[in-house]
Amino acid sequence: MKKYLMFFFMSVLCFAANAQTFYEVQYYDVYEKENYLGLMTYWDTEKCTMRCIPMSGEDVYWECSYSVSFEKDEGINYMIFSPVPEKGKENLAYPYFAWTWTKSNASDQSDTPLVFFDADDEDEEMVEAKYFEEIDLADMDEEYIGQFYDKSERMYTVITQACNLVNNQRPEPQKPSNNDNNNVNPTPTPTPTPSPSQPVNNSTAVTMHFVMVAATKDESIGESVQTDLNLAQPKFREYANNLGIEYKEHIISGNSFNKNNIMNTLNGINAAKNDIIVFLYSGHGFRFDDDTDAYPRMYLAYNEDVNANNYLGVTDVYNLLVKKNARLTIVLTDCCNSNYGATRQEVEGSGLRSRGHNNYDVKKLEKLFITSSGSVKATAAKAGQYALCDTQGGFLLTSFLNNINSAISAVSSEVPSWQTILDNASDYVKNKTSNDYGEDGNSGPQVVVKSVNIK
Repeated sequence: MKKYLMFFFMSVLCFAANAQTFYEVQYYDVYEKENYLGLMTYWDTEKCTMRCIPMSGEDVYWECSYSVSFEKDEGINYMIFSPVPEKGKENLAYPYFAWTWTKSNASDQSDTPLVFFDADDEDEEMVEAKYFEEIDLADMDEEYIGQFYDKSERMYTVITQACNLVNNQRPEPQKPSNNDNNNVNPTPTPTPTPSPSQPVNNSTAVTMHFVMVAATKDESIGESVQTDLNLAQPKFREYANNLGIEYKEHIISGNSFNKNNIMNTLNGINAAKNDIIVFLYSGHGFRFDDDTDAYPRMYLAYNEDVNANNYLGVTDVYNLLVKKNARLTIVLTDCCNSNYGATRQEVEGSGLRSRGHNNYDVKKLEKLFITSSGSVKATAAKAGQYALCDTQGGFLLTSFLNNINSAISAVSSEVPSWQTILDNASDYVKNKTSNDYGEDGNSGPQVVVKSVNIK
């Protein structure tokens, strides 16, 4: 049986245009008694279009723009894609798509959506779409794309060129690491030699030193922190693999999560002048009443009173790593910046989650990690504020990762830059917390503090 595709370009988790995730979908139109295949192009939360064809084989299609809204009713969260018809076509029955979840099953919000056709009809039953699944550009070809776009259309050319680029640069898959997340300074995972089809770059003498500190056993936010770790760890390993550079990984989490292990790890990094250092932190943060630094302190213990042996200043870590004189240093912390005693807040999440994908352009990846030099420092909230998270992870860290994917997208026409990535991630955090933020007098929206010094 022939497999039909819906390509769903979306950036629910970031505001940057041209981010893309692709999905296949099939739904039933209760009015026309017809099964449809849809091709949705989701650029950001303000621009979304969908093109659909009937599975009966009739050579017709319809196209409509969509808006995205979030609602909550009796403890159930809704993300709804609502049709916005062109003038003169308002009477057509365009489908609505809805995802539902609660805080306890937030991971289900990427499941198959519900479909309905009349938002004003309370008696209409929402029916689950017949099929909905993500797919990579590398798994597409001209036959799939040609089902929705004629060869003379610009979108046909954009997508097919992106497919060809991805397939021609695809490296050999990297073997998974045997490292335990609770280990400190695990043995680095060897990086395989790039395949012959991968473009040659100037990265032959580059090592990426990846350090992630994660409070995965914290009783209040451990689930969210574990998600951050699960997202970031394979992603940076993937970046190094795609670039064909050496990769050294240091994960400090679980039972190894403490200041002594962190300092031993940081002091043990021997960086060459062309290397990359990435430091990520997910956990609790705080500041003392007399602190003047815009950046917080990281709390590095479980259920202990704060003392000199269980916290580190973000700026102190940044300064320590910058002094190692690597070509590129990135320090990003997703934690509160509120006064001592307040804790990072977990809220009910909203938005679809994409799995990792390889829809990247290696040249754009090189632009970020190989030809860029300097430093990046960012933390999730300004002085006095909480940092919000949900079961899908911390708002800053997840948006940061999604904006990197957006920047290196094979279909993007933008030139990638760390400044744009951090600006877009900051905008996302600000917008996502504008309505949901402010408990205990903590005023929102959440404001990311950042410094980007890149040549």
